[in-house]
Amino acid sequence: MEQKNELTTGKIYPTLLKFTIPFLLSALLQSLYGTVDLLVIGNYSETASVSAVATGSQVMNLITFLVLGITTGATVLIGQFLGAKDYKQVASVIGNSIFVFGIMSVIVAGISLLLHSTILGWMNIPAEAEAEANIYTVICSLGIPLIIGYNTVCAVLRGMGDSKSPLYFVAVACVVNVAGDLILAGALGMGAAGVAIATVAAQGVSFVVGLLYLAKKGIGIPFSKADIRVNPDMVKRIIVLGIPLGVRSVLINFSFMMITSIINSMGVQVSAAMGVGDKIVGFAFLPQSAFSNAISVMVAQNMGARQPERAKKATVYGMVTCCIIGVFFCAFAHIAPTVLPSLFTKDGNVQSLCGEYIRAYSYDGILTSIVFCISSMFMGCGKSTFTMLQDLASTFLMRVPFTYFMSKMAGVTLFQLGLAAPAASVVGIVICLIYLRSGKWKEGFI
Repeated sequence: MEQKNELTTGKIYPTLLKFTIPFLLSALLQSLYGTVDLLVIGNYSETASVSAVATGSQVMNLITFLVLGITTGATVLIGQFLGAKDYKQVASVIGNSIFVFGIMSVIVAGISLLLHSTILGWMNIPAEAEAEANIYTVICSLGIPLIIGYNTVCAVLRGMGDSKSPLYFVAVACVVNVAGDLILAGALGMGAAGVAIATVAAQGVSFVVGLLYLAKKGIGIPFSKADIRVNPDMVKRIIVLGIPLGVRSVLINFSFMMITSIINSMGVQVSAAMGVGDKIVGFAFLPQSAFSNAISVMVAQNMGARQPERAKKATVYGMVTCCIIGVFFCAFAHIAPTVLPSLFTKDGNVQSLCGEYIRAYSYDGILTSIVFCISSMFMGCGKSTFTMLQDLASTFLMRVPFTYFMSKMAGVTLFQLGLAAPAASVVGIVICLIYLRSGKWKEGFI
């Protein structure tokens, strides 16, 4: 794989868009994992099974986003050193990442197996869904090393400016997952257990394909087994940059679990409606997620190359594009709120409740376009601690309290509960703009 380092040269928007599209397609395919899970469960099983998979997947999302956050630290470091053309340090980051994430896979899998039932209990999962949710999380927990291995491979490739190869790995995994869901959960009626087995199998296949690709193509710079060794200074840098991003992801997703717990207490239909609504919103926000991931890498490389203005312009271009997409989703959510929910459930009341939820949440599609992109710029500059604090402030000072107090009001609707998301994003935007104006994001990036 020839290293061209294209993110620091050429026209900014075409370069950003070309790099972003594979991120978007990868995210789309990854979202199909959970979506197909719910589609199959919703059409072949009862509402309780939908609730079980929706709630159990949130537990696994907690772990997945922890991994994504920490591996993003490695991606940013690789990008910064690559932009500075310090290939020896790039190899050091990769070698030490293999060590760090290998140990992490064992620890995280063990913790998940020990605590999964406790976490599900905290989420107030409806009694009808409890047994299946436990089975789902146990099986998925056994596959955590595969999830971490796959994300390590992708972190390396994306830091090197290659967003296409991970797309191919995800495409293979998606085929395995869809086939597994249809056979195990659909034809064989295994319910949540079948969905979990299909998910783990898909992650395993994607990891193996990624390893085979790296073995054949290489990474584009000199790298050997000698680079896979412990360098305390580099391990520290990976951890210092990655841990805040991992903690941020865990706590934010933990807040979503707190919100799920609050809403689960309102009954199985409301629980299922929110689970379906979150899947729909997840699809709608894929462009914001894709652009923010691409921006963090592009900013990292350009900051390493001492081109801060190019990094800032890339962020603005991504933000404007995402805002336009957000406006279209918001309009659709208000014009036809139950069209998409009807694809996931045959229960008319759940469709109606879900429509209320996504109408309110749709405003956040515009607001997150701003906060996601600016936060990703800070992330690419190595300001992971600020990014963590900003997200935690908007989540725990606004979103969680908003949801809790609204849930205590008589006659509250899912529309009103859904407004917690845009309210939190407003707080995040204010904090980001203050930090942006300070100029500190440009300082000490490697």
